[in-house]
Amino acid sequence: MLQKTKLGEYVKPLTNVYLLSSLIETLENRDIGLPGIGVFHGEPGVGKTHAAMFASAHQDILHIQLTNNYTSKFLFEKILNELGAREKGSTAYLEMRAQESLAQTGRTLVIDEADHALKPRMIDSIRFLHDRSDVPLILIGPNDFPAKLAKYTAIASRVMQRVTAHPASLEDAQSLTGYYGRGIKIAPDLLEHIVSVRRGKVREICTCIAHVRTMARTWNMQTITLKDWGKEPFPAGNEFLAVGGAL
Repeated sequence: MLQKTKLGEYVKPLTNVYLLSSLIETLENRDIGLPGIGVFHGEPGVGKTHAAMFASAHQDILHIQLTNNYTSKFLFEKILNELGAREKGSTAYLEMRAQESLAQTGRTLVIDEADHALKPRMIDSIRFLHDRSDVPLILIGPNDFPAKLAKYTAIASRVMQRVTAHPASLEDAQSLTGYYGRGIKIAPDLLEHIVSVRRGKVREICTCIAHVRTMARTWNMQTITLKDWGKEPFPAGNEFLAVGGAL
Protein backbone atom coordinates (compact mmCIF):
# COMPACT_ATOMS: atom_id res chain seq x y z
CA MET A 1 0.00 0.00 0.00
CA LEU A 2 1.27 3.50 -0.85
CA GLN A 3 1.09 4.84 2.69
CA LYS A 4 2.96 1.83 4.02
CA THR A 5 5.75 1.65 1.45
CA LYS A 6 6.46 5.09 0.01
CA LEU A 7 4.78 7.94 1.85
CA GLY A 8 7.00 7.69 4.93
CA GLU A 9 10.06 8.22 2.75
CA TYR A 10 8.81 11.67 1.79
CA VAL A 11 6.54 12.83 4.61
CA LYS A 12 7.58 13.40 8.18
CA PRO A 13 4.94 12.52 10.78
CA LEU A 14 2.03 14.93 10.78
CA THR A 15 0.50 16.41 13.93
CA ASN A 16 -2.16 13.70 14.16
CA VAL A 17 0.40 10.97 13.53
CA TYR A 18 2.32 12.28 16.52
CA LEU A 19 -0.83 12.52 18.66
CA LEU A 20 -1.94 8.97 17.88
CA SER A 21 1.56 7.57 18.32
CA SER A 22 1.81 9.28 21.71
CA LEU A 23 -1.55 7.79 22.72
CA ILE A 24 -0.35 4.32 21.72
CA GLU A 25 2.82 4.74 23.78
CA THR A 26 0.87 5.99 26.79
CA LEU A 27 -1.42 2.97 26.76
CA GLU A 28 1.41 0.52 26.13
CA ASN A 29 3.41 1.92 29.05
CA ARG A 30 0.52 2.25 31.51
CA ASP A 31 0.89 0.95 35.05
CA ILE A 32 -0.43 -2.49 35.94
CA GLY A 33 -4.11 -2.41 36.81
CA LEU A 34 -4.98 0.64 34.75
CA PRO A 35 -7.46 0.31 31.87
CA GLY A 36 -5.95 0.33 28.42
CA ILE A 37 -8.58 1.88 26.18
CA GLY A 38 -7.99 5.14 24.33
CA VAL A 39 -10.24 7.26 22.11
CA PHE A 40 -8.97 9.24 19.12
CA HIS A 41 -11.69 11.41 17.60
CA GLY A 42 -12.15 14.39 15.31
CA GLU A 43 -13.74 15.85 12.20
CA PRO A 44 -13.91 13.72 9.04
CA GLY A 45 -10.95 14.19 6.72
CA VAL A 46 -8.44 15.61 9.22
CA GLY A 47 -6.22 12.54 8.95
CA LYS A 48 -7.27 10.08 11.66
CA THR A 49 -7.07 7.08 9.35
CA HIS A 50 -3.84 8.38 7.83
CA ALA A 51 -2.39 8.49 11.34
CA ALA A 52 -3.54 4.93 12.01
CA MET A 53 -2.03 3.68 8.76
CA PHE A 54 1.24 5.45 9.53
CA ALA A 55 1.26 3.86 12.99
CA SER A 56 0.54 0.47 11.43
CA ALA A 57 3.58 0.88 9.19
CA HIS A 58 5.95 2.20 11.86
CA GLN A 59 4.66 0.74 15.13
CA ASP A 60 3.67 -2.83 15.87
CA ILE A 61 -0.09 -2.30 15.96
CA LEU A 62 -3.08 -4.07 14.49
CA HIS A 63 -5.29 -1.64 12.51
CA ILE A 64 -8.86 -2.73 11.71
CA GLN A 65 -11.31 -0.50 9.83
CA LEU A 66 -14.96 -1.24 10.50
CA THR A 67 -17.89 -0.75 8.16
CA ASN A 68 -21.58 -0.68 8.94
CA ASN A 69 -21.84 -4.32 7.80
CA TYR A 70 -19.34 -5.72 10.32
CA THR A 71 -20.62 -8.21 12.87
CA SER A 72 -18.78 -9.38 15.97
CA LYS A 73 -17.98 -12.66 14.23
CA PHE A 74 -16.55 -10.92 11.18
CA LEU A 75 -14.44 -8.70 13.44
CA PHE A 76 -12.98 -11.75 15.21
CA GLU A 77 -12.23 -13.39 11.85
CA LYS A 78 -10.57 -10.20 10.61
CA ILE A 79 -8.37 -9.95 13.70
CA LEU A 80 -7.35 -13.61 13.41
CA ASN A 81 -6.63 -13.23 9.68
CA GLU A 82 -4.46 -10.17 10.34
CA LEU A 83 -2.58 -12.21 12.93
CA GLY A 84 -2.04 -15.02 10.43
CA ALA A 85 -4.64 -17.43 11.79
CA ARG A 86 -7.35 -18.34 9.27
CA GLU A 87 -9.80 -20.06 11.58
CA LYS A 88 -13.47 -20.91 11.24
CA GLY A 89 -16.02 -21.80 13.87
CA SER A 90 -18.76 -20.43 16.04
CA THR A 91 -18.79 -16.81 17.17
CA ALA A 92 -17.92 -17.90 20.72
CA TYR A 93 -14.95 -19.95 19.50
CA LEU A 94 -13.60 -17.18 17.27
CA GLU A 95 -14.01 -14.68 20.09
CA MET A 96 -11.95 -16.87 22.41
CA ARG A 97 -9.25 -17.40 19.75
CA ALA A 98 -9.08 -13.65 18.97
CA GLN A 99 -8.64 -12.89 22.67
CA GLU A 100 -5.94 -15.54 23.03
CA SER A 101 -4.10 -14.47 19.88
CA LEU A 102 -4.07 -10.82 20.90
CA ALA A 103 -2.79 -11.75 24.36
CA GLN A 104 0.00 -13.85 22.84
CA THR A 105 1.17 -11.12 20.46
CA GLY A 106 0.62 -8.23 22.87
CA ARG A 107 -0.07 -5.96 19.89
CA THR A 108 -2.10 -2.80 20.34
CA LEU A 109 -5.46 -3.04 18.58
CA VAL A 110 -6.68 0.08 16.77
CA ILE A 111 -10.30 -0.03 15.62
CA ASP A 112 -11.06 2.66 13.04
CA GLU A 113 -14.58 3.90 12.22
CA ALA A 114 -15.51 2.61 15.66
CA ASP A 115 -18.86 4.41 15.55
CA HIS A 116 -20.04 1.39 13.53
CA ALA A 117 -19.48 -0.71 16.67
CA LEU A 118 -21.90 1.27 18.82
CA LYS A 119 -24.43 -1.52 19.24
CA PRO A 120 -24.75 -3.42 22.52
CA ARG A 121 -23.52 -6.83 21.41
CA MET A 122 -20.60 -5.57 19.34
CA ILE A 123 -19.35 -2.99 21.84
CA ASP A 124 -19.42 -5.69 24.53
CA SER A 125 -17.39 -7.96 22.24
CA ILE A 126 -14.78 -5.22 21.86
CA ARG A 127 -14.71 -4.64 25.61
CA PHE A 128 -14.09 -8.36 26.18
CA LEU A 129 -11.24 -8.28 23.63
CA HIS A 130 -9.58 -5.63 25.78
CA ASP A 131 -10.32 -7.19 29.16
CA ARG A 132 -9.31 -10.76 28.31
CA SER A 133 -6.24 -10.00 26.22
CA ASP A 134 -5.04 -6.99 28.26
CA VAL A 135 -3.69 -5.34 25.10
CA PRO A 136 -4.12 -1.60 24.54
CA LEU A 137 -7.21 -0.79 22.50
CA ILE A 138 -7.78 2.47 20.63
CA LEU A 139 -11.15 3.43 19.19
CA ILE A 140 -11.14 5.98 16.36
CA GLY A 141 -14.31 7.88 15.57
CA PRO A 142 -15.88 11.22 14.62
CA ASN A 143 -16.14 14.29 16.83
CA ASP A 144 -19.25 13.12 18.65
CA PHE A 145 -17.91 9.61 19.25
CA PRO A 146 -16.97 10.14 22.94
CA ALA A 147 -20.50 11.35 23.73
CA LYS A 148 -22.03 8.34 21.98
CA LEU A 149 -19.59 5.95 23.64
CA ALA A 150 -20.51 7.37 27.08
CA LYS A 151 -23.90 5.65 26.79
CA TYR A 152 -22.09 2.31 27.07
CA THR A 153 -20.81 2.78 30.60
CA ALA A 154 -19.05 -0.58 30.90
CA ILE A 155 -16.55 0.30 28.17
CA ALA A 156 -16.58 4.09 28.69
CA SER A 157 -15.34 3.57 32.25
CA ARG A 158 -12.28 1.80 30.84
CA VAL A 159 -11.16 4.78 28.73
CA MET A 160 -7.81 5.92 30.10
CA GLN A 161 -7.21 8.80 27.69
CA ARG A 162 -9.11 10.70 25.03
CA VAL A 163 -7.29 12.65 22.30
CA THR A 164 -8.77 15.05 19.74
CA ALA A 165 -7.36 14.98 16.21
CA HIS A 166 -6.39 18.43 14.93
CA PRO A 167 -6.96 20.03 11.53
CA ALA A 168 -3.77 20.07 9.48
CA SER A 169 -1.42 22.99 10.06
CA LEU A 170 0.63 24.83 7.45
CA GLU A 171 3.63 22.83 8.64
CA ASP A 172 1.68 19.61 8.04
CA ALA A 173 0.80 20.79 4.53
CA GLN A 174 4.44 21.63 3.84
CA SER A 175 5.31 18.09 4.85
CA LEU A 176 2.65 16.65 2.54
CA THR A 177 4.13 18.52 -0.42
CA GLY A 178 7.18 16.30 0.01
CA TYR A 179 5.21 13.50 -1.61
CA TYR A 180 2.10 14.90 -3.29
CA GLY A 181 3.93 17.96 -4.65
CA ARG A 182 7.29 16.32 -5.33
CA GLY A 183 9.22 17.85 -8.19
CA ILE A 184 7.74 21.33 -7.82
CA LYS A 185 7.71 24.15 -5.26
CA ILE A 186 4.40 25.44 -3.93
CA ALA A 187 4.85 28.95 -2.54
CA PRO A 188 3.84 29.50 1.11
CA ASP A 189 1.00 31.88 0.16
CA LEU A 190 -0.65 29.30 -2.11
CA LEU A 191 -0.14 26.48 0.39
CA GLU A 192 -1.52 28.60 3.23
CA HIS A 193 -4.57 29.37 1.10
CA ILE A 194 -5.13 25.65 0.42
CA VAL A 195 -4.96 24.86 4.15
CA SER A 196 -7.40 27.67 4.93
CA VAL A 197 -9.92 26.97 2.19
CA ARG A 198 -9.91 23.22 2.90
CA ARG A 199 -10.20 23.90 6.66
CA GLY A 200 -7.24 21.71 7.57
CA LYS A 201 -8.68 18.51 6.09
CA VAL A 202 -5.70 16.35 5.19
CA ARG A 203 -7.49 14.32 2.54
CA GLU A 204 -8.60 17.40 0.62
CA ILE A 205 -5.27 19.19 1.09
CA CYS A 206 -3.50 16.19 -0.48
CA THR A 207 -5.90 16.31 -3.43
CA CYS A 208 -5.28 20.04 -3.92
CA ILE A 209 -1.50 19.67 -3.70
CA ALA A 210 -1.56 16.85 -6.25
CA HIS A 211 -3.68 19.02 -8.56
CA VAL A 212 -1.23 21.92 -8.24
CA ARG A 213 1.57 19.52 -9.18
CA THR A 214 -0.36 18.37 -12.26
CA MET A 215 -1.06 21.94 -13.36
CA ALA A 216 2.53 23.01 -12.75
CA ARG A 217 3.69 20.30 -15.14
CA THR A 218 1.05 21.36 -17.67
CA TRP A 219 2.21 24.97 -17.42
CA ASN A 220 5.89 23.92 -17.37
CA MET A 221 6.51 25.78 -14.10
CA GLN A 222 8.73 24.75 -11.20
CA THR A 223 7.34 27.21 -8.63
CA ILE A 224 3.67 28.13 -8.21
CA THR A 225 2.50 31.12 -6.18
CA LEU A 226 -1.03 32.20 -5.27
CA LYS A 227 -0.79 34.88 -7.96
CA ASP A 228 0.31 32.29 -10.54
CA TRP A 229 -2.64 30.09 -9.61
CA GLY A 230 -5.12 32.89 -10.18
CA LYS A 231 -8.66 31.65 -10.83
CA GLU A 232 -7.76 28.01 -11.43
CA PRO A 233 -10.22 25.84 -9.45
CA PHE A 234 -9.18 23.36 -6.76
CA PRO A 235 -10.71 19.89 -6.75
CA ALA A 236 -12.17 18.66 -3.47
CA GLY A 237 -14.26 15.54 -3.81
CA ASN A 238 -17.08 16.26 -6.23
CA GLU A 239 -16.78 20.02 -5.98
CA PHE A 240 -14.39 22.46 -7.61
CA LEU A 241 -13.44 25.45 -5.54
CA ALA A 242 -11.94 28.57 -7.10
CA VAL A 243 -9.50 30.74 -5.22
CA GLY A 244 -11.50 32.99 -2.98
CA GLY A 245 -14.63 30.88 -3.45
CA ALA A 246 -17.00 29.96 -0.65
CA LEU A 247 -17.16 26.49 0.85
